Amino acid sequence: MRNISVFIFLLILVQQNFSISPDENEKLDLLYNKDYYSSSVLGLVRLLKLEQEFMENFTIYTNVLQEKVDNINIYLDTLTRSPHKTHKKREKFVSNPLNAFGLIRRLHQDWPKWQNYTKKPLGLLQLNAMEEILSKVPESFDMNETLKAMHRIETTYDLQAKDIASGLLQSTQFNYKLNMRDCLALAHHKFEVGYFHRSLLWFQEALSLTTELSQDIISNLKSLELEAFATSIITRSIYLSGQSLSNKTIHKLVSSQLKDAKQKDLEEIISSKLSQLNKESKNASDILKTNPNAHNIGCQGLFPKPTNLSCRYNSTTNMFLKLAPLKMEEMSRDPYIVMVHDVISDRDIEEMKGTIEEMGTGWSGSDSSMEIVARIYWERKKSPFRDRINQLISDITGFKLEEFPALQLANFGVGGYFKPHFDYFSERLTKDDADNTLGDRIASFIFYAGEVSQGGQTVFPDIKVAVEPKKGNALFWFNDFDDETPDPRSLHSVCPVIVGSRWTITKWIHYKPQIFVKPCSTRFRKKSF
Repeated sequence: MRNISVFIFLLILVQQNFSISPDENEKLDLLYNKDYYSSSVLGLVRLLKLEQEFMENFTIYTNVLQEKVDNINIYLDTLTRSPHKTHKKREKFVSNPLNAFGLIRRLHQDWPKWQNYTKKPLGLLQLNAMEEILSKVPESFDMNETLKAMHRIETTYDLQAKDIASGLLQSTQFNYKLNMRDCLALAHHKFEVGYFHRSLLWFQEALSLTTELSQDIISNLKSLELEAFATSIITRSIYLSGQSLSNKTIHKLVSSQLKDAKQKDLEEIISSKLSQLNKESKNASDILKTNPNAHNIGCQGLFPKPTNLSCRYNSTTNMFLKLAPLKMEEMSRDPYIVMVHDVISDRDIEEMKGTIEEMGTGWSGSDSSMEIVARIYWERKKSPFRDRINQLISDITGFKLEEFPALQLANFGVGGYFKPHFDYFSERLTKDDADNTLGDRIASFIFYAGEVSQGGQTVFPDIKVAVEPKKGNALFWFNDFDDETPDPRSLHSVCPVIVGSRWTITKWIHYKPQIFVKPCSTRFRKKSF
């Protein structure tokens, strides 16, 4: 009987973990198929245009309102006279027939019209336009993705809050600086993900910045954000205290601590609680999380420089290369990774962008670990551009590409990256694609087609190789050994983009079409071309 009970319990767990209701499927479809601004620089350009349109309409609207105020002030100026503070002075004023006539006429004719004028809705066209624009603003998912991207940039490159806030990214100083509310949002996010030390630094940075605008609306927004931040911190502190309390009781405790708290009180609560949490976590996850891994070390440019590699012209892979040899730089000999310099032109890149119809969100991972990588577009239609790029790849590698001519175009967003992964998928072939006719991805080829001044490197963490994404260059490497078994040393990642627009054209070269070009043979290390 006990075994049957255990079986039923396990069955329930399996159903809970793997069955998805129709409503959940709809939510997932909505999430994964939505167009997010943060997923690409292309999307951010659209968002910038939206803000510019909003500002233009807002400016026109405020000008219309200002014109209204100016008209009213002009009329009021015509009525300027010495104040009649006593009854005697008022009586003397209205005793004059000219003043009496003017008074009666104004109150009978002018003031009702001015009242109607003040009530008259102005700038409706602009108000409607702004409402339409605001229906397209980033949602909470986009905001959270951008917060994660900023966190990724900060921790990957070990940047300091003070430097980022002042516009110093690595060794480059930019004109743009973060304001108080920017820093406050980053501090709150750092707290939510458990980086108490960095949260405290960002909060201190927020307090050090004076607010340029003193309007009530800005002050109220700050107070609301401080209250939300303080609520999160106090709630977490109560949970960490180990008390067995209901959510309702915790809510009452938090409310009592924040009751009648002024802005200064909220600032002191947050500072003291963050300092306490940071002190308690000195030897815990907050410190461990910031320890550099191979990916981060590569992104920071700290891999040792190889000394036994060479650069040369390749004129042997294809007969055409005898007329136009390619500049090739070895990045690694074992496994073989090579950079081809100045292989795609600005004209090619502009033509590439012209072929894009609509880019979709590129996701990586599975289930709860799904992450946005970039916006992607598959160039599947036959075109002069696609044929030319495929021919170029074939000239460089000697491989046949006719059976799978599609190209993947991608544009990365704020802090866009790709965590360490393999391009080969041999272990998934039988599970996910039993009808696969192309075989495994034995090699990868990437064109760098965007200007990236900071970040965005392709890193091979296990073999300590990092490649700068220089526009016009291309990177080629093997994912498998010569017997088609996966080479785990091909593990690679993409560093978060700090500054620039990372465009790539990616081609995966499959095994089966190369059966006569590169027959399967006994395993040995790759040799150069």
